[in-house]
Amino acid sequence: MERMVGAQSVPRSLRQFDIPLLLAVLALIGMGLAILYSATHAWAPGLFQRQLVWLGFGLLGMGVLTVLEPLVWMRRSRWLYGLNLLMLLLVELMGAERKGAQRWLELPGGFQVQPSEFAKLLLILTLASLLTQTGSSIRTLRGFLMSLLHTALPALLVFLQPDLGTAIVLGALWFGMVYLAGAPARWLTLAALLGVFAFGAMWQLNLLKDYQKARLVSFLNPEADPQQSGYHILQSRIAIGSGQLLGKGYLHGTQKNLRYIPEQHTDFIFTVVGEEGGFVGSVGFLTLYGFFLYRVWRVMVGARHEFYRLLAGGIFIFFLFHLLTNVGMTMGLFPVVGIPLPFVSLGGSMLVTACAAVGLLLSARLREQPFQI
Repeated sequence: MERMVGAQSVPRSLRQFDIPLLLAVLALIGMGLAILYSATHAWAPGLFQRQLVWLGFGLLGMGVLTVLEPLVWMRRSRWLYGLNLLMLLLVELMGAERKGAQRWLELPGGFQVQPSEFAKLLLILTLASLLTQTGSSIRTLRGFLMSLLHTALPALLVFLQPDLGTAIVLGALWFGMVYLAGAPARWLTLAALLGVFAFGAMWQLNLLKDYQKARLVSFLNPEADPQQSGYHILQSRIAIGSGQLLGKGYLHGTQKNLRYIPEQHTDFIFTVVGEEGGFVGSVGFLTLYGFFLYRVWRVMVGARHEFYRLLAGGIFIFFLFHLLTNVGMTMGLFPVVGIPLPFVSLGGSMLVTACAAVGLLLSARLREQPFQI
């Protein structure tokens, strides 16, 4: 027997539950906690304990979203979009400032949330809804521009915090999702060229902060300023290279223990993997992440409902972009733009967002194709 919810059927049994996806996520969470503990235990054990609290909220949210029908969010996409803009506006009006950026909202008990992290998943949900409802109009100029405007508003509010990295993530989500929806390649190419032109204009008009410019310049030549803008990349390379084949052993990373690596518990946490696990440990970690991404991709290609397909596609782009950019930053392959590694980097907002994304995937999979390994 099955109970109908909207256009989709919800099986009463759990035979369709994506167990490999869940196991991959739990393995990533466990490994992420071990890595974060290594990065913080010697100097700030309270950070790890706080991450455990956020993990509790994240797992609770994952469970709730797994049970709920994802089409519920499509029907309430306007409210979600308004909530997204409201949270970002509140950051502008009353957000807490740290290290020259105003990105956080204060909560009771000393906790803080970063709405720009939630904005990523909210954009995926609302953009998937917009593209599903407009259908083939994405192939028209009006539909294409509407999707761009839909993304540009939250991206602009994030950029003003300032948070260039998250603004880039939102742009990547839009580009990937409209491509999946069938947007013409010529318009996507034109949009990419205009994006490059706009970035050059922001540089010339000094709309970028000085430290943002310095990070981009140091990406090309970190040795030019080894004590300032190039310090992150140089120390990260040293730490990863010192791990060699088998690493220095868990908790025994010297660069990490001496805290030569700035933000080793957030944006540069992959250096802990490279130094303590070496090449073998890094490959093992990336293999696990790759299997997780494969299971997300399976949800996308197996979806029969367009909203599910675009939702899973957006989540796939979300995790893939974060993985490639974060790991690439630590190895000097990408500029330092402040993008965390989901399930691993310290940060309650990102952890809750990543868990919520998995809950949506599990729910979509549960209502789609039969369970397969």
